[in-house]
Amino acid sequence: MDGAGTGTPGTVGAEAVGRGGGGRRGGSVSAWALPAAALLLPLALLLGGGQLAWRNTLAEAEAALRQTADTGAEFGTRVLAGYVVSAGRVNDLTRGLSDPEITAREQMLHVQLAELIPDVPEAEAAYVIDRTGTALLAANLYPVPRDRPTAADRDFFVALRADNPPRFHISQVYVSRFDGVPFFAVSRRRSGTANGLPPDSFDGAVNLSVYPHRLQPAMRRLLRRDGDALALIRDDGQVLAATGTAGGSALAALAAAAAPTGRALREDGGLILAAQRLDGFPVLAVASRPRAAVAEAWLGTMANHMLFGVPATLALLLLSLRERQQQRRLEAANAALEEANAALGDALRASEGNLRRAQDAAGVQSFDMAADGSVAGAGGLRALFGLPPGAVLDEATLIGSLHPEDREAAQAELRRLARDGGRLAAEYRVRLPDGGQRWVMLRGEASPAVGPAPPSGLAVPGLSLPGRLSGVAMDVTQRRQAEERTALLAFEVTHRAKNTLAVVQAALRLTKAPDYASYVRAVEGRVAALARAQSMLAESQWREGDLRALLEAELRAFQAAAPTGDATVAADGAGEPAVRLSGPPVSVPVRAVQALAMAVHELATNAVKYGALSSPAGRLSIAWHLEGEWLHLAWRESGGPPLGAEPARKGFGSRVIEQTIRFQLGGRTEKRWAPGGLECDIAIPLADGAAEPIRPGSGLGPGRGSGLGAGP
Repeated sequence: MDGAGTGTPGTVGAEAVGRGGGGRRGGSVSAWALPAAALLLPLALLLGGGQLAWRNTLAEAEAALRQTADTGAEFGTRVLAGYVVSAGRVNDLTRGLSDPEITAREQMLHVQLAELIPDVPEAEAAYVIDRTGTALLAANLYPVPRDRPTAADRDFFVALRADNPPRFHISQVYVSRFDGVPFFAVSRRRSGTANGLPPDSFDGAVNLSVYPHRLQPAMRRLLRRDGDALALIRDDGQVLAATGTAGGSALAALAAAAAPTGRALREDGGLILAAQRLDGFPVLAVASRPRAAVAEAWLGTMANHMLFGVPATLALLLLSLRERQQQRRLEAANAALEEANAALGDALRASEGNLRRAQDAAGVQSFDMAADGSVAGAGGLRALFGLPPGAVLDEATLIGSLHPEDREAAQAELRRLARDGGRLAAEYRVRLPDGGQRWVMLRGEASPAVGPAPPSGLAVPGLSLPGRLSGVAMDVTQRRQAEERTALLAFEVTHRAKNTLAVVQAALRLTKAPDYASYVRAVEGRVAALARAQSMLAESQWREGDLRALLEAELRAFQAAAPTGDATVAADGAGEPAVRLSGPPVSVPVRAVQALAMAVHELATNAVKYGALSSPAGRLSIAWHLEGEWLHLAWRESGGPPLGAEPARKGFGSRVIEQTIRFQLGGRTEKRWAPGGLECDIAIPLADGAAEPIRPGSGLGPGRGSGLGAGP
């Protein structure tokens, strides 16, 4: 084995030990300085940390309350806006009718108003009031009691009757004179009546009652932690709805503070309150948290600090006292340490040989480059750089063994080290005799040269080589290959994510539904199918997906929607399940997992809404088999509602199946609307460019149409 310059580091280490012993003897610390510092410094840190923790805890609480107030304002705006729109629809119902005509048609109008409620749930407690405050028509009462007190004394009636009325009015909370339930009203003037009054005259009001107890559950779900409260208040401090007890004086003061900007944050009466004005309404959303809860959270934080800080401080104090006692002993022992320094130097030099052997075992090769370009190092350095056993180790030989594209960078690094000295940290490719290559990592330290560069194979004229360049070299090929695989995997994940976002965008744009809730369910189901496919691919590190697991995951999402409530997805031979799967183990390639998941999701959605899974007696069978490189899957429904002819319209689900199976995967699909239930055959290639075996009567040979009809 080659070795040079190994004696010097050992000598330096031995000298360092000697200097350390002399330094301990020469430097003494005051007897009580260390114990005092061990006590006072942790105490100061604890006090400062407590103050900082309080500020952080208070800031976190204020930020959380602001966010809750903002969320509450969005919620309140949506609720009140719905009531304002509903008031307009109730007014349109009686437009063009006089008060006597409304009274005469009360039963018919009451029925029409009741029919309006499913489309406009806010109209459930709607009233049409004449200009004297008497109720003419109600959504929840028939006939309207005429012997009850009028609404002429209510604040909404007074405000709308004024000469300059608001477009709509949010009242204070009252107790209903009809059913005794607390409410506040969203009201507007009646318009378009046939009572013969001038256009701008007051002719009564349309009034919609909002029940605070119905808003409270949704408001509680907006709270971020136990003990918080959320309230909707008017600008004058009147509470409309609240999740807990709210102080009137504190809310009134907060409403006044929020008047200029629409938002405010303050402390009052032991509460921290944050307010946010509802967009377009004279109402504030107010979130509150007891200051005691903030203090409790701070105390919990400090308890953790104290739990570790106090014992550590006491331990440090005891150690410092012990150190004071040990100092005298150390002074006495220092002489003995100096005597042992020579023996320790010998041991250090011997340990360098052990270190060198340990480096060889770990694949780490040390080297030492002198000013003339010669290199001394372990024998394994030649093998690491792909050199024959007898090759000369010098600057020219090592750089010549590098990949041609890396040589210029290596030479530039040597020039830098020759000029400035410093650390060497680089990785280069080494050409191997068999034509391959490996990555070698170099780490070292260089001292700048003193004189001109001596002649060497690759020395640069006019520059000096390092006076000494010492370091280690190590094979890092596996790590570099792993990094390349990771980068490739990241690119694949990015590519799949873009495709997924494109599918989500198409689902959002093309999904049709009769109402908003149905639209949300349809979109959520399709996005969930994509998410399950993505999770399966992530678990397999984007290699492949198991067909049975894919089917079970997609069908399990529809269990709650089945009429029996237990649409079990069972394996072969498991009783009489609502859904039965049978087939051999199949690994689905990455490119087909997402597409197949979407197709199965659309078929299952159709089965739950219209097919076999919409009936307690319905059954679904999914069987698959392989023919060469093609997967054949048979979807069979039975026991559901009888089917007629093929639907005339293709829905989004049918387009999804056709696009994914036929055009994206290059497969075939065929649907048949048999009287007993839907039958769907799907065939997809598992390998790119795979030729499908053509079987007579299969209905899935090349040239056949997709046969897709209306879908979900």
